[in-house]
Amino acid sequence: MIPDRLATTNPDLRLRAFTTGDAGAVFDYWRSDAGWERFNASVPRDFTLADAKAFVEEMCGRSRAASPNWAILYDERVVGVVSLVFEQGHRLAAVGYGVHGGIRGAGLAPTSVSSVLNSAFDCYPELRKIRAHTDPRNTASHRVLEKLGFALEGVLRKNQYVKGEFVDEAIYGLLREDWSSLEDR
Repeated sequence: MIPDRLATTNPDLRLRAFTTGDAGAVFDYWRSDAGWERFNASVPRDFTLADAKAFVEEMCGRSRAASPNWAILYDERVVGVVSLVFEQGHRLAAVGYGVHGGIRGAGLAPTSVSSVLNSAFDCYPELRKIRAHTDPRNTASHRVLEKLGFALEGVLRKNQYVKGEFVDEAIYGLLREDWSSLEDR
């Protein structure tokens, strides 16, 4: 099984399983970027601390074998999340992530996601592909994925109904052999 604690190439950045005490920090990072929740169907538009508590409880309750997730800690403060959902006997997975708006652009998302991808491919030799679904308007997320070697595989038009509107969904994919061939990961 994939570990619940992961190191990264940045000594100030690490990943660990969520704990119930993380709700306040999650609420803080949600509030750090006005409008961020528009790209995330699971976060209510007018979110509250109670919503953050429910999110953390859901993260804590997920199966580590089927859908592991990690709190991103920077200088020992929770500043984001990375999650995986495995499918088809760990042959496929979907990755999701989010980082505090006040420290975006510092390389925390690609570094954190890279650590998770390394661990997933190392722990599950049968894993062939990891994909990501993102709103085409979320250009910061696209840059993270492209930096990690993901390729845009297509855009599904009006594929999600999020917060009262139909939105397109960009699908990115990363094959094991593409990840293995990257030198800077």
